[in-house]
Amino acid sequence: MSVTVLETKFSPENKALIEHCKSRSKTTGYKLREAHFNLGQASAENLVKTDYLNQKHFSVLVMMRAGLNFALGISDMLEKMGKLVDIHFLNNDLVTDDILTSIKGKQVLIVDAVINSGKSILSVTNQLPEVERKKSMVFTTVMPSSSVELLPGLKIFTVRLSDNKYTGAKVSKIQGNIGPDTGDRLFGTL
Repeated sequence: MSVTVLETKFSPENKALIEHCKSRSKTTGYKLREAHFNLGQASAENLVKTDYLNQKHFSVLVMMRAGLNFALGISDMLEKMGKLVDIHFLNNDLVTDDILTSIKGKQVLIVDAVINSGKSILSVTNQLPEVERKKSMVFTTVMPSSSVELLPGLKIFTVRLSDNKYTGAKVSKIQGNIGPDTGDRLFGTL
């Protein structure tokens, strides 16, 4: 397993967007969606410039709904850079037969806004054929430092690591280990 922390490679403008994404920021709605989208673009740009310049085709698996804006930012930037991209939306962590057919031979990117325990990501990767699973990559805006070891064998790109670990709930402020759900913050459903 390898974890690449992207914030160390970002411009000052993109680093400023990270502050909007933190649970304590209270940023919601379009500003948060825009921050996730722009961080997705910066993440894709970094990926292609450093490691995957010659990769031509990507399949983006979006963990719905919180991963949507981050994934669209990644997908749009890959297309701007001349890559072919297909996007698949995963509900309840289910990889359908149609998706399995579509991703064959492509670089698979699994995208979620937040990784907490890693359970959802493992559920998805365990449904992938061995060839695609071995070369798949996971993208997230944040994950707890304590969760890094929970995802063995995966190549992870995270905008940042956090010493905090919150369970998302319909709350407006952090209380103990409970924090505002990222999907609810993104889509105004707190």
